[in-house]
Amino acid sequence: MIRALRIFTIMRLLPIYSHVFESSQAPKQFEAPPIAVKKEPSSSISTPKVSNNAPGFKYKYPEAAPTPPGEDDEKWNKIFTAADSRLYNKHHKNANESRKYRLSGETRVLALKILAERNEQAAKAAADAAAGIVAPSKKSAKPKAPPKAASIAKEASISSRDVTPGFTDRVPMSISEQIKSEGRARKAASVIPSSNHGSPGPTSAAKQSSPAPVQVKSEKPPPKKKGTAAPVKRPKPKAKPEGPTDAANSQRTSATPGPRTGPSSGGSDDDSNDGGEYCICRGPDDHRMMVYCEGGCEDWYHCSCIGINVEDAKELLDRFICPKCSSKTAFTTWKRMCRYYNVDGCRKAARVSDDPPSKYCSDEHKKAFWLFVKSKVRSDEKGSMGGALNEVEVGALLDSCKSAADFHSLGSKPKLPVPEGHDPSEPLGLQYLTPEEKQTIEEIQAKRLVIEQQIKGYQTRQKLLIMINRRAKTAQEHPTIDVKEICGYDNRLAMNEAEFTAWCNTSEGQTALETGALGPRTDESKHIGAHIPYPGQAEPETKDHVEELDNICLRPRKKCKHFSWREIHAEAYSYSQKNLREDLERLDRKKTEIIDAAEVREATKGYYAENTVEQLF
Repeated sequence: MIRALRIFTIMRLLPIYSHVFESSQAPKQFEAPPIAVKKEPSSSISTPKVSNNAPGFKYKYPEAAPTPPGEDDEKWNKIFTAADSRLYNKHHKNANESRKYRLSGETRVLALKILAERNEQAAKAAADAAAGIVAPSKKSAKPKAPPKAASIAKEASISSRDVTPGFTDRVPMSISEQIKSEGRARKAASVIPSSNHGSPGPTSAAKQSSPAPVQVKSEKPPPKKKGTAAPVKRPKPKAKPEGPTDAANSQRTSATPGPRTGPSSGGSDDDSNDGGEYCICRGPDDHRMMVYCEGGCEDWYHCSCIGINVEDAKELLDRFICPKCSSKTAFTTWKRMCRYYNVDGCRKAARVSDDPPSKYCSDEHKKAFWLFVKSKVRSDEKGSMGGALNEVEVGALLDSCKSAADFHSLGSKPKLPVPEGHDPSEPLGLQYLTPEEKQTIEEIQAKRLVIEQQIKGYQTRQKLLIMINRRAKTAQEHPTIDVKEICGYDNRLAMNEAEFTAWCNTSEGQTALETGALGPRTDESKHIGAHIPYPGQAEPETKDHVEELDNICLRPRKKCKHFSWREIHAEAYSYSQKNLREDLERLDRKKTEIIDAAEVREATKGYYAENTVEQLF
């Protein structure tokens, strides 16, 4: 009975499986649908009409006319403009140069050349089109690379659900067989669980290639309470080393802020940085050259921050005082530089502390310096006649010098010996002036008095300007003033030198200069600097106002003719005083030159007495 039931079931399912099997073996062929092509009626192609030298056609440049035979006016106009643009850009966009080329005909020659090239290109393209040759396009789209499929690592699986057989691998099975096979797979014990997505399941064994990281629990500080401030750690003060300081190993030219306490670390920049703040930049000790301040602050400063050369700090720096510790008695000092610096630029310290002291850093530079001096001396025995000295003359000068002071005085003006009891403020040459020189000095003294009075007058005018400006500000606050900002000009600024001197001698002027407060004009001084109209001239009408505002310009500041009167007068007074002081300096130099010439003449009297002039004709 059971066997008959199986045969009956197979017979009923056989047509279904056979249909599926045939469909999987014979793929379906798709037929392309027919494409409907619309046929357009043929039309005759009309050739565009060419206008050659058409009457009334306007060229961009008149030099483009006439159009070459057989060419269109529009096309030729564009080509000629392109040729002109080439020449314009070639000559740094100079319009005058491009105009010269248009007038000379070079632009037309270039345009004809461009036209011939374009016609040749067009003819070649037409020939290729007639032959069926298609020119390659300039821009061709690059084929996009197919997207890479994500690679999935495959592992062996014993589950029947991981592999889905295709239609070709499918074997007809009865329902009971499918149930039995699925049931057996379900009942089988699996070590690795199967995945529903075809990916391998996780394994319980540890991987050898990448060990699991050890999780370290970070110890965080407890949260701060509100209202409490964390203590600020300041660097410890640097202790100044005791004992004498060696010149070769001085702490002020050391490259580090000070001696380190404790064992030396490995040599890393972070380890050697103590975290302190130094220098005007308040930066750390970053292994740059630093100098030590000996003025009291005991701080270290980077040479690059204070503008000191590193090599000069090592060789020439004697004592460094920072700007905030500097004073008249405490300041930065330098060692004396080697004398060979004038020859070869040696920037080393001279051996001034040796016994005997030397002006050179070494014996080699001492010898090289005098060889250089010897090379500047003439070797022949002819007289110098005002030129370079020879060896004999230099030797005689050196023999005549009994001390270093005599040697340093060589080449300077001869001076008279200072007698005992002489006033040092009075020059020696005043006693040996000629009558003409005395008269010149008296004239200089008279000019000095005049210039000094002029300077004093300008200083008084500056006081008057200050008082007028203060009076204008007071008038601005008067209740009768309805202008936002008045001009405030006073015509006493327009006085000339004589009028101003006369005003200063009046009681009004004396009171104002003594108290520093300026009032209105009085009857005593109204006529000084007053405007006197000529016969027939109409006098301007005066407005009635209070006495306190008398002689003040009450017009709006920006609408008045006295615009910027404060700046103009202040600058004029300052510039005039500057010029007068320069005149005083020139007079003083002239006086000093006359007195020095008299002293030199007296000091060289014996030398010139030995010279004789022999008249030959």
